[in-house]
Amino acid sequence: MKLKEAAVLFVEDEPLLRESMGAWLARKAGRVICAQDGAEALEILAANKIDLLLSDIRMPVMDGIALVKKIRKTGLKPRVILVTGFQDSALRDAYKLGVDAIVEKPFDRGQLLRTMQYCLEDVHSLDA
Repeated sequence: MKLKEAAVLFVEDEPLLRESMGAWLARKAGRVICAQDGAEALEILAANKIDLLLSDIRMPVMDGIALVKKIRKTGLKPRVILVTGFQDSALRDAYKLGVDAIVEKPFDRGQLLRTMQYCLEDVHSLDA
């Protein structure tokens, strides 16, 4: 699947970053929905087909790791990229949960787009 065809859920608790990145992603992806935390993201995932989840890790209400754990329990299978500005030991465990990639802040937007596209390629699909 091409990024231009994908439905992307972007989860970020910082309003300015969520707004600016959401607008930028909307020009790159087929459809972009934004959420302010993991709890809101779960509601969106329940109501929409999402191909790729791009989520901050450290957020109030429900962090990115807890979000991934809950997603996996529901049986939903979006591709998952976590974004972090911290070196956290829990990151090693994220791959065991089925996270496809981890991107560190500050990130290069071109590299983020390449990572997103790589995760969406059919050869890497969980359904393959």
